[in-house]
Amino acid sequence: MGFSEIIQHFLEYIILGIVQGITEVLPISSSGHVTIAQQLMGINTDEGILFLILVNIGSLVAILFHFRKFLARLIKNFLSYLFRPSTRQETKEDWLYGWKVVLASLPIGIVGFFFNHSINLILADYPLVLVGLGLLITGTALYLVRNKSYVNGRQTITFRDAAVIGLGQMFAPIPGLSRSGITTSSGLMRKLSMETVLIFSFMLYIPVSVGSMLKYGIDYLQSPATFSWGFDVNNGWFYAYYVVAAAFSFFATLFSIKYIFIWFRRGKLVLFSIYTLVLGTISLFVGLFLM
Repeated sequence: MGFSEIIQHFLEYIILGIVQGITEVLPISSSGHVTIAQQLMGINTDEGILFLILVNIGSLVAILFHFRKFLARLIKNFLSYLFRPSTRQETKEDWLYGWKVVLASLPIGIVGFFFNHSINLILADYPLVLVGLGLLITGTALYLVRNKSYVNGRQTITFRDAAVIGLGQMFAPIPGLSRSGITTSSGLMRKLSMETVLIFSFMLYIPVSVGSMLKYGIDYLQSPATFSWGFDVNNGWFYAYYVVAAAFSFFATLFSIKYIFIWFRRGKLVLFSIYTLVLGTISLFVGLFLM
């Protein structure tokens, strides 16, 4: 492998890491954009799983870092409610919040466990068609809530809210269908404030990300001989490419988190709706007629 080829691969994986990080937070589908980027650059990382695990770890670590104080308080109060009955009056809200996260995470866990393989088979044969359809659904959902209240909505999530958001999120394994876009739209439909919905959506990403990695780990343990990592495990350069992609995913995710609250407070959902509708239409057209 020549020096110029090595540099080219580094640049390609840096781009994929940045695409993953930025689009993981924004309501425009990280999986859809990574699939499109792979198609444009001819990178078949979807043949294996290590790349997806690492770039998702990059986003996960960034989210854990950004919300570290909120998460520390949530975990502390959740455990205090469980093991210190004397604190239950002041820790009850966070105890219930934790269970709302669990409730909203169940539907996507069930769909991912039973249908992820079928979705991947369709994605392998019709990547741009599936991504295009997912983006069109995302854009439509965002357009429907473009004028919903951004500041004056409810700031307390009920179990019914969590159930509705969870049912919307269960379609997120479809590439192109943005998890954050669907959870945000579902929450706004329930008349929750933008800030409340966004934070809850980020909390939902944590069990989704951890659960998907556990699923891949189980698949590997069940059949290690046939499990594909998607690259030549004896080529050390690929380990470097993937680690670099994960690092750029981390920093891009931090950047996106910083600005998503600003953009959403200013009512910019319609811009994301237009973007995903246009990109979805192009992806669907290219997938159906040009590929």
